[in-house]
Amino acid sequence: MIDAAARYRELVDGDSLAVYDSTPNGVLLSCNDAFARLLGYDHASDVVGADLSPFYWRADRRDVFLAMIRTAGRVQNVRGKVRRADGSAVDVMLTGIGEFGADGALTGIHGHLIDISETVDSQRRLVVRERQFAERLMQAEKLETVGRLAGGIAHDFNNLLTAILGYAELLISNDALADRERRDLEEIQKAGQRAASLTQQLLAFSRKQVLIPKDVDLNATVSNLRSMLTRVIREDIALTCALAPQPAIVRVDPAQIEQALLNLVLNARDALPTGGHISIDVDHLLRDGSELVRVRITDDGVGMTADARAHLFEPFFTTKDVGKGTGLGLASVHGIVTQSNGFIDVTSEPGHGTAFSLYFPAVRRADMPTATDARTPAVEDAEATILLVEDEDAVRSIITTALRRCGYRVLEAATPGRACEIFEELGDEIDLLVSDVVMPDMHGPALAQRLVGVRPNLRILFISGYADALGPLDGISSNVGFLAKPFQASALIDRVREMLATTSLRKESWAHYSGSPGNARRA
Repeated sequence: MIDAAARYRELVDGDSLAVYDSTPNGVLLSCNDAFARLLGYDHASDVVGADLSPFYWRADRRDVFLAMIRTAGRVQNVRGKVRRADGSAVDVMLTGIGEFGADGALTGIHGHLIDISETVDSQRRLVVRERQFAERLMQAEKLETVGRLAGGIAHDFNNLLTAILGYAELLISNDALADRERRDLEEIQKAGQRAASLTQQLLAFSRKQVLIPKDVDLNATVSNLRSMLTRVIREDIALTCALAPQPAIVRVDPAQIEQALLNLVLNARDALPTGGHISIDVDHLLRDGSELVRVRITDDGVGMTADARAHLFEPFFTTKDVGKGTGLGLASVHGIVTQSNGFIDVTSEPGHGTAFSLYFPAVRRADMPTATDARTPAVEDAEATILLVEDEDAVRSIITTALRRCGYRVLEAATPGRACEIFEELGDEIDLLVSDVVMPDMHGPALAQRLVGVRPNLRILFISGYADALGPLDGISSNVGFLAKPFQASALIDRVREMLATTSLRKESWAHYSGSPGNARRA
């Protein structure tokens, strides 16, 4: 015959539930080992007879628990905390059933606890991750909003600076100019160039600058920069470079990636006020099955706080003293790397230095494009006729003035519609189309496509300062060039001469750009 009491005890002791019986005053009458372990003891015998009051995480919770038992007769699946013998807290799910005498008085409590610490910890981690994700999303949206504003402002300034720099250079070239007047104009030119540099940094931050990506070996880039970098850091700072054993080829704009590396080295220099060491390492690695090239710039300087790291790439954020930084250096680095399909990791602790790691998709030699050979007869400068399409009056005026001074015949059009009218009448005489990219009624690429349909060998030079203006230009022509605003008159003349004199032009790759003329700002 089965001993019911023994069987019950066997089930209770083997139960994963923490089962207990207590008096209304909180004296533990019996429990299983699971209950004892939950409270931090080895066996039920270690805790039976003890007062349960100290095991409540909050003293007032015992009074609430007893009130609920007396009122409802039971408490079921209520979340709470108990205090273990070592003082630590355990999250539990509690169920208690009251036993009542004939007079209705509470005579005892039978119940059980379930340890839900792991579940609660998981929920807490999930909440933390959700909060971190929300913060990152908010930060990304904030940067995107600031980026759109910065990009738009920079683009509008680029048009103004194109006129300022162009006219300043033309006036400086006047041999009859007095020395004092020339110096004044040179100061205007320098100020314009500094303003142009700032707008380029704003465009880099907002990922709206125009990049001309090429296949670049970052080993060679670092090697070529080393002597210049040595000059810009102080004598009390050591610079070492470790290159990858194999070519580290990535598709980036060579000038912009050099600027990004320079900004990071200058930032590292400023983090070493009493000297130290900066290292630049290039290597290959695999991440999620993709081959990447990493460039890591490390210093053993003062490091950064968590708060500084959180705002690191925001424009105008800087930890430097007033007047010692624009706050655009790291913001432009982030924009350059992101626009080049790369990403950045930053590790830093106060007093333990900083490491910036730039990652780019590796280009295998088998994937490198081959040059196409689309030949167009060269044009002598004296014979060249240029159709200029630009809706900004000041920009159109300086371009026309600069080109005509060099002897070119310039046909001006303020709108694409007017350009089509001119081309319909004089298309056979036009050698080069110089066109802004985004204009009212019709964008530059669409205009070029229409004209190339009539003159397949027509050369095209696009001008713009805003990457969102550029969509895929594949299929327009083999003779396509680009000049970024703002530019000086001499740069324009050099680019025009290059376009006219070259008999074989390899079309620059525009697939890099994600912008669409359909939603771009006015160029």
